[in-house]
Amino acid sequence: MTWRKSLAILCGLNLLAPGAYAALTPQQVEQEVTTQLAGDSTLISGWMTSNLKYVVPFNSTSGNVVPSQLKIFGFEFGVEGVVSGTQMDVDALHQLPTTLVNTQSVNMVSRLPMPMVLGQAKIGLPFGIDAGIRVGGIPKIDENNTSDGRTSSIQNKVIGLDLRKKIIDEGMMKPFGLTLGLNYTHASGSLDLNNTYNSLTYTDSQGNTASVNDGMTHEHADWDTNSVGLQAILDKKILFITPYIGASVNRNSGTINNSITTTGTPTIDGTPTSDVLTATGSSSADANKWDNRLLAGIEFTPLPFFRLGIGGEYAGSKNEAGSLSLRFQFR
Repeated sequence: MTWRKSLAILCGLNLLAPGAYAALTPQQVEQEVTTQLAGDSTLISGWMTSNLKYVVPFNSTSGNVVPSQLKIFGFEFGVEGVVSGTQMDVDALHQLPTTLVNTQSVNMVSRLPMPMVLGQAKIGLPFGIDAGIRVGGIPKIDENNTSDGRTSSIQNKVIGLDLRKKIIDEGMMKPFGLTLGLNYTHASGSLDLNNTYNSLTYTDSQGNTASVNDGMTHEHADWDTNSVGLQAILDKKILFITPYIGASVNRNSGTINNSITTTGTPTIDGTPTSDVLTATGSSSADANKWDNRLLAGIEFTPLPFFRLGIGGEYAGSKNEAGSLSLRFQFR
C-alpha cells in the first residue's frame, strides 16, 4: 500500500557528501557510522511521532454522527466505514539536520490516510437518553513484498461509549432538531515496517571508507490514547432525507512511541568484518490535546428501519474525514 511504503523512510538510504574528518582507525570509522546513523534515526523518529500524535486520536474519534433519536427501549445496530486524512509535515522531514541520511530524497505522502471499520449498537433509555457502544478499528494486516524484501504490519483497536439526547424535537415552531452527544474513545495499536538496503558508504577526509552491507531497517510505532468528546447536531427531516450540520470538540490524552533500528555488516577499507552494526533511534510524543471539527452529512431512510448515512468532518487543513454508515433502527 502506498501510504505504508511512504512511511518506510529509511528504505534505500542516500548519503550526503563525505564529511571532513581526520583519519580514523577502522574501529573508529565503524563507531562513527554507528553514532551518526543512530542520531539520524532519532531525528527521523521524532518527526514521525510529531505527526502520528495527530493521526491516531483524530482517526479513532471520527464518524459516529447520528442525528436520529431512539424511543425508550428501542435499539439500533450497524456498521460504519471511516477514512481520515492527516496532513504530514513533509517540509520538516526534508529539513531535518541529518548527517548520513538524505531525507530530501524521501518520497513521503503529503496527507496520510487512515481507515477504520466500526460495529455499532445503541439502545433507548428512560429520560430520552440513548446509550451505545462502538468496537472496531483496523484488524491486523500483514503485507510482504517478495521483490524487495519489504514487510509491514498494522493494527488498531478502537472501543467507544456514547450517550446522546435530543434536546429539541423539530415541529411547527421548531424548524430544526438539536441533539447533544457525549462520548469516550480508547485506541491502541501498532505499526511495523521492515526494509532492506544495499549499502551505506562512509568516507573520512583521508579516504578511509566503511560500507554497511546486507542492511535492514526496522521501524516500530505503537500508541495508547484516550479521548472524551462532546458534539452538537442540528438536523431537519425532509421526507426520507435528514441533512445535518454540527460541531464537536475532543480532549485527547495518551502517548505515541516510535523507534527505528538499522543493522548491517560493515566492511572497512575493503576488508569485511565479522561485526554486526546496530544503530537505534527512538522518540515519544503526547497525543494532540484538542481536536475541534465541523460536521456535516445526510441520513437517508428509503425503507422502514433502514438508515444510510454519509458524513464529512473538517478540522482545518490538518485533519479531514469521511464516513459511510449502514444501520438498522427499531423504534
